Amino acid sequence: MNIILSIISGILLALSFPKFSLWPLAWVALVPFFYALNRTETGKQALLCGLWFGLVFFGINLFWVTSLSRFAGWWAVTGWASLAIFQTLFVLILVLIFRVISYKLSVISYRPLIFSLLWIAVEWLRASGPFGVTGGGVGYSQAHFLPLVQIASFAQVYGVSFIVVFFNASLAEVAATFRSPFRNGGLKTAATSLFCAVLLIVLAIAYGTTTIRHSSFVIRNFPKLALIQPNVDQFDRMNPRLIVQVYGLHEGMTRQAAAAGKPEIIVWPETAVFTYLLHDAAFLPRVQKLAREVNAWLLIGTPDFDGRGGAFNSLVSLSPSGEIVSLYNKERLVPFGEYLPFRSILYPLLKGTGYFGSVFSPDPRPGMILAGRSRIAAAICFESTFPDLVRQRAGQGADFILTVTNDAWFADSAAPYQHFEAGIFRAVENRKYFVQVGNTGFSGVIDPYGRILRKSELNRRETVYF
Repeated sequence: MNIILSIISGILLALSFPKFSLWPLAWVALVPFFYALNRTETGKQALLCGLWFGLVFFGINLFWVTSLSRFAGWWAVTGWASLAIFQTLFVLILVLIFRVISYKLSVISYRPLIFSLLWIAVEWLRASGPFGVTGGGVGYSQAHFLPLVQIASFAQVYGVSFIVVFFNASLAEVAATFRSPFRNGGLKTAATSLFCAVLLIVLAIAYGTTTIRHSSFVIRNFPKLALIQPNVDQFDRMNPRLIVQVYGLHEGMTRQAAAAGKPEIIVWPETAVFTYLLHDAAFLPRVQKLAREVNAWLLIGTPDFDGRGGAFNSLVSLSPSGEIVSLYNKERLVPFGEYLPFRSILYPLLKGTGYFGSVFSPDPRPGMILAGRSRIAAAICFESTFPDLVRQRAGQGADFILTVTNDAWFADSAAPYQHFEAGIFRAVENRKYFVQVGNTGFSGVIDPYGRILRKSELNRRETVYF
């Protein structure tokens, strides 16, 4: 029964996230799991609950990884399974520490609080290090519950996770007392915990509602933007014979955008053209000429390299005169996507995929992107899912946050949806406008209170104006 309850929790919590997006379920999803942990009599039973919960939840939540099978075959399925297992290890750590603290130290009355604090500690730990993953953070399920999300401005997404988990754990504690009302402090202790959880929710929603009500849509000195979403299939983007065609598509959409909206800044997505643009004698003059003719700043995602053998996933800004003004090199790379960990061991196994012959290098000192009057905190691809990284960039006097990405790898899976919704939290956490530009989408603009002001359709060729 405990295992069944844990599996039910894993399913319910997974349904709270895109593409299911049944976010109210998150408020009760963990109740069966916490209730099951309360019922266990041995550490082995508790770990089994954590194992099944983690495998089911992360197996569903991270299933989008299998969409890479189009490119990597069965290796994508292996990667999905390995990632789900790896993330489940963190759940086992949580369960183990929770059991030691709450039972060995005889602080059973505070179990919901202990469980919630451990949960957000584990979420932070999962997001740390070179293999960090933020997917599945409970707070992200509430991306569209904007009154609650406002506390992220001082507590980050982890504060939202804490409130949701604390309510779940308190509810489960009340349920447990009905089974044994006089055990471990009884119903009174459980009811006190639930009262505190509800009070936190009410205060958070009141704060958020008041904050949103008194917010303003007035935008001062914000540049006019045109976000180019070319919707190029990933195989076409990587085909050297189609470079001219793909560049021509971006150029044509740029000219149309300049004529239609007179934007100050035109943004292309991540690695827009499959070439080292800044070192390409054929395309660099063309893009510089384009900047002059449309009389706008061009921000273009491109691979780049230096004279020391390093290759980077970069974002470059060109002025309306065609001058290269600033360059941002990606700092946090995607393991197995942009570089191969343990290369000496794994490359002989994976070289047959054709994707690890050359890899990117991280830049530990990424620069700010400059475009006209604007200082822009840049992020490339899934960098936007890491709150501490974006906050560090935004805190350097940035006027807004910009993410360029290419989610064409993931087709119509949950990945593009989860990726864009992470931007809601980055906007609120930093109280800055968040702009995302994707090859296939989503592209859009989110205001400092998490309201989506512009959003493209997924897998559709269009230009988003703001």
